[in-house]
Amino acid sequence: MSLSQRQAFTTIKQAYKNAGRNPVTTPSTLRLIQSVSSSKTNYTFPVLEGDSTNTLAENRFLNRADAFTATSVGLFIGGLSDAGAATSAGSYQLFGFQSEALTTAGVTNANALFTNSYLNIAVNNVAYLQNFDVYRTYSTPIVQTGNIFATGGDTTGQNSNNGSDGFTSLTPSLQFSGTAKIDISISLPTSLAVTNACQINLIFRGFLSLGASNLNK
Repeated sequence: MSLSQRQAFTTIKQAYKNAGRNPVTTPSTLRLIQSVSSSKTNYTFPVLEGDSTNTLAENRFLNRADAFTATSVGLFIGGLSDAGAATSAGSYQLFGFQSEALTTAGVTNANALFTNSYLNIAVNNVAYLQNFDVYRTYSTPIVQTGNIFATGGDTTGQNSNNGSDGFTSLTPSLQFSGTAKIDISISLPTSLAVTNACQINLIFRGFLSLGASNLNK
């Protein structure tokens, strides 16, 4: 755990202590997924279990009994590692830039999302993030890997991110309660061109506090 994470954890535990509560709090992740559409310029991301129509197994929603404190956020498109559709669990890689795999998938203007879109978050109708530019999360690896052949080659694995790329800190942190009305959206200046199924992945990292929603006060 990094120094900043330790500081965030200490702050979260102290806030609960001041409120007379002591929930189990551990590092965790929310992963919210929506399918790319060539006709949409606005995407909404349900947070609570049972609210989303996206059924991919990679989703990680918030249980209504719990609370989650987000300390960082990353935005990615799940793109193809080779030709074909990427609609099933585990069949795509995550990219935060215009990668070879996204071009293969037919997403030729991914930067409309990665460098020119804005994230908005409201909790119980109070706006906590307004026009938060997601360009903060943009990350293009310097090193590219993969098998390149004289005939054109296998580009599988090229331009891939690692697990720490593409995240930016949220200061102050954001808290999502399982009983709150949480509205998260991303607005784009233009729709994304896509010919194969791809998924937008909005990933929050932070701390999960078990049983800490208002439901259990």
